[in-house]
Amino acid sequence: MKKFLIPLLFLSACADLGPAVPSQAGMSLADARQAYYACLPNAPRAGQNAVVGSYVSGVLFGGVLLGPIAVAANEKQIRYNGEANGVDRCLSKRGFKRRVLTKQEVATINASSHTTRVRLLNHFVAGGTLANFS
Repeated sequence: MKKFLIPLLFLSACADLGPAVPSQAGMSLADARQAYYACLPNAPRAGQNAVVGSYVSGVLFGGVLLGPIAVAANEKQIRYNGEANGVDRCLSKRGFKRRVLTKQEVATINASSHTTRVRLLNHFVAGGTLANFS
């Protein structure tokens, strides 16, 4: 059982979060940006906590030698995910939720002019989709 649990723990720590925006009905891009910057100081601490927790879990589930080696190999991704989760938790306390953008939404944003890009992002932050963007 232990042989199968360890790879699952480390694979889950390496999950890609993808491009996203903070979303809350009635909010604008400026509101989301302000909340994001207010939450950003939580990121380093959350990332460090994720790494420390992974090392402890690695020792408990993977042994004194194998567990820390596996964590060390994935430390950057574990830290990144921990930082992102820390900011997400802070944004959640402010009423925002993570809205992962679709590939089509990202492509549309990247192909748009600056003005259209700002309008699109305002729309996505407020909870809209590409289908109901006008």
